[in-house]
Amino acid sequence: MRNNIIAVVVISFATVGALWGIGNLMNPEPDADLPVEDVLLIAQRSTFNGTNPDVYVTVNVPTKLVVQNNDAITHDLKIDPSSNGGITPINTAPLRGGQDFLTAIVASKTGTYEYYCSYHPQMRGHIIGR
Repeated sequence: MRNNIIAVVVISFATVGALWGIGNLMNPEPDADLPVEDVLLIAQRSTFNGTNPDVYVTVNVPTKLVVQNNDAITHDLKIDPSSNGGITPINTAPLRGGQDFLTAIVASKTGTYEYYCSYHPQMRGHIIGR
């Protein structure tokens, strides 16, 4: 009886493993060679990432943007419409301490665009579409 139980367990593991392998062949992972670009801007001590860094994006490639407020005061992040229509505007609305906002930066034309916190004028940086 004990040998039968062991045999059933072994056959079950072999079957599950085979089905898992076939499933991976039938549904492969998305192409890992495609570039995945992410940007994390952390609002803290009246700056983004300590230096208000330039953010480089590729034209016509959406770039994931996460804005985190790790400060005790309210911040936001805005990107205004550009005169050349080259970037999609963003307005996170007020972010209280501990909140974050997920969106995407989409530049349709090369150029330099400004991002900023409307509550703190010194919190300014540039998005550079290339």
